[in-house]
Amino acid sequence: MKTRQLKEQKFWDKFARYYDLFIKKTLGKTYEIILDNLDAALHPNQNVLEIGTGTGIIPFSICTKVNSIVATDISPEMILIAKQKQSELHIKNIDFQVQDAYQLSFADHSFDLVIASNILHLLYEPEQPIREIKRVMKDNGIFIAPTFCVGENLKSKIISSIAGALSGFKIVNKWCIRDFTSMLESHGFKLKKVLKVEGRFPLAYVVMKKSS
Repeated sequence: MKTRQLKEQKFWDKFARYYDLFIKKTLGKTYEIILDNLDAALHPNQNVLEIGTGTGIIPFSICTKVNSIVATDISPEMILIAKQKQSELHIKNIDFQVQDAYQLSFADHSFDLVIASNILHLLYEPEQPIREIKRVMKDNGIFIAPTFCVGENLKSKIISSIAGALSGFKIVNKWCIRDFTSMLESHGFKLKKVLKVEGRFPLAYVVMKKSS
């Protein structure tokens, strides 16, 4: 586990200073759709957890619409940049933390809403973070997992493989949308919404409820 953590931290620490520009240039329209859809699930009383926050793009966009947000990332450099932006914006209800999604430090049933945006396809063993997410959710909690599903068509699968080899930004899990949602259901989530978002790569915007 320690080797995996260090490898992930090293890659994302190096990428942190370019992260915002990368999102804006390559995934800007996709993130606009994600944020537009997120609004429908937000409530002023919610305590929210985000897994893989990067530099805080999502928390900064939704913080006025919820009670509190704990935004986590495995990269100390990503969190450092997020905290610098938070200080400049004078936002008080976001708590940025360095956390490993494979072993979250939070108590059971802590959060009303968990967001894991564009991270599950990058993880070699996504089942463990999914179990952790379910553990820290309240029994009536909602899990939102926008995820690139490059297995949806052959073109995106090939392009993602080439791009990963050149950049190191490797998509490990090349799910199609059906396989992705089936995997989530097998871990005890009930699907509430599935939206296919076209873009550079097909993305599944998935909203789930924790099954009892």
